[in-house]
Amino acid sequence: MIKSSYLISLLSIFPLLAVAASEDRSLDDELAWLRAEAMYTTTASKMKESLDKTTATVTTITQQQISEMGARNLLDVLKLVPGFGITQTVYGVRQIEVRGVTTLFSEKVLFMLNGHPLDHYLISATGTFVYDDLPVGSIKRIEIVRGPGSALYGANAFLAVVNIITQNAKDLNGFHASAAGGSFGTQQYRASWGKQFDNSFEAAFHFNFMDTKGFRAPLYTDSSRSTLGKSQLNEGRYDFEWQLSYKDFKFEGRYIDKKQGTFFGITEVLSDNQAKQDYENYFLKLSHHWSFADNFSVDTQVFHDSAAENVKWDLSAVVMPNTYISTAAQNRRTGGEIQANYTFSDTQSFIAGFSYAKEKRGDLKDQLSLGSVISPTAHTSAEKKRSRWGVYVQDIWDPFKNLHLTLGLRYDDYSDFGGTLNPRVGLNWEFVKDYSLKFSYGTAYRAPSFGELTLKNNASLLGNSSLTPELVKTLEGGIIAHPVSGLTTQATYYYTDIKKVIAPTTVVVIGTTSPQQYENSGHIAAQGVEGEIRYDFTGNLKGSYLSANSVWQRGIQSGNQLADVPRYRTNLMANWAMDETWSSFAHVLVKSRTLRNISDTRPSVAGYTVVDLGILGKNVFNQKTQKVDVGFNVYNLFDKRYYAPSLQSIGFAGDFQMPGIAFFGHIDVHF
Repeated sequence: MIKSSYLISLLSIFPLLAVAASEDRSLDDELAWLRAEAMYTTTASKMKESLDKTTATVTTITQQQISEMGARNLLDVLKLVPGFGITQTVYGVRQIEVRGVTTLFSEKVLFMLNGHPLDHYLISATGTFVYDDLPVGSIKRIEIVRGPGSALYGANAFLAVVNIITQNAKDLNGFHASAAGGSFGTQQYRASWGKQFDNSFEAAFHFNFMDTKGFRAPLYTDSSRSTLGKSQLNEGRYDFEWQLSYKDFKFEGRYIDKKQGTFFGITEVLSDNQAKQDYENYFLKLSHHWSFADNFSVDTQVFHDSAAENVKWDLSAVVMPNTYISTAAQNRRTGGEIQANYTFSDTQSFIAGFSYAKEKRGDLKDQLSLGSVISPTAHTSAEKKRSRWGVYVQDIWDPFKNLHLTLGLRYDDYSDFGGTLNPRVGLNWEFVKDYSLKFSYGTAYRAPSFGELTLKNNASLLGNSSLTPELVKTLEGGIIAHPVSGLTTQATYYYTDIKKVIAPTTVVVIGTTSPQQYENSGHIAAQGVEGEIRYDFTGNLKGSYLSANSVWQRGIQSGNQLADVPRYRTNLMANWAMDETWSSFAHVLVKSRTLRNISDTRPSVAGYTVVDLGILGKNVFNQKTQKVDVGFNVYNLFDKRYYAPSLQSIGFAGDFQMPGIAFFGHIDVHF
């Protein structure tokens, strides 16, 4: 861990900060620009669409909103999204629940960075192992599309797509630096620089560093001892992102090195800081935009993704004391894509594309440590290769001024399990001015991960090379309305039907005891209603708003409600712009109790209410060439003790205690 007293120095600056009078541009102009930034999406259809007209269910969160809420990382932002829930896992990373469905690795949510998929950790097809706590200082906006997205993006755009869009050279236009710190020994530092040159060359660079001891959650028992212990949530990470462009060429990528503890581990053992998880992740992408006419263009790209893991797990509970197993592997994906864009008229646009990629998991290394003796052991998964290609088309058409239609279709073919076809259709009808009805239907698939296909030499769970993709069908209907100026309301009903769910299943062999094996054996039906409302004030309160979203949800699997999912969840938010410099933000999260698995005899996890507060100062010294922003946040203001559900376990009867009151402050300088 990296230790320092930077937070004390940081907070000592606050009493010196003066209240500024005015920004470079008027407050009216800035607020109009910010509203425009929040009212469009490019992720829903791979082209720019108004949020009021798109047929998809989309939430956009801008850089300004991220600053106002005082988010520490990506999940601080996502927990405010309708239909999203964040909980703790035994591995130390967080898992993401979407519309009443949650899985350990969050592999049913496709994360993207500037439109590039981040699911190249092939053992589980997850992006959360390195992106769950992504720093937010360099983010320009986040677009979250709920519902199936395979008709455009292919694999794993199953329940939602989260596209993280970072600042480019134009957004930066100079040098930005920030320092932040807070509870649990947390430190964050960021440096960004961007410039547009006269010769059409543009460059943007982002560097982030984070280190934390993490919340030491008390665990009252584990599989090997009954005495009180604490979890491991320590973490250190740094990452570097670049965007270089010249005319219509662009070269971009991101490198991440992340090291963290194992929280509670795969065998539920308090490992006394000896177990660890190390991840090294990067991607490279070279793209070119070809413009042949005002209404016809082609986008091409080639890319290479890499994800390496080196993990050490404590096996003291299942073998003997001071026993560890270490596994390491390298995941690679290389491919390309070509997309043609044609505009028939102001009311109709068409895209068609083709993609190809090869995937490989290899360089396997497995070791068993018995005290000081380290020796190779049998691999816990197999090396694997596969290739895939996909072709897609999409038509967006406004046959009438008040009617917006989306039609899409994609076919993907894999070398190991064959092909899958996924359509998408939607309409948005403004039946009365400022009142629109939305309907959509789409399907998606999740490809079996390499772990689900090849896991072996495991006493409790084995892979299955015969797996086929999980399939989902989703039907949505909703209304969006602007009853009065400044007020936006939206309600969405969804029904999701998931078939061929990949899950561990007990293999019954007469006279023997066999480990579980992954099978396409499950079916999930989930439905719910998402409600959203926001009011933006005018006059002396310009920049202030009240906002709320709530979800009622119910999921059924094998005739029983899905475990570890609340029936309802509500977010209440308020931002008060005290003047052109200072604003304060409040967030209240209300979550209902969480039911257990039908075979789990423990009582339900109690519901809770948590309150967060923050204050933000923009350009506090009122300088034109050097701007200083400061912020301070208090999380879990009333120190509420609450819990995330743990997996059903014989050795551990409790749940995962979440952090109590926590503080976080930051200072940003813009040149």
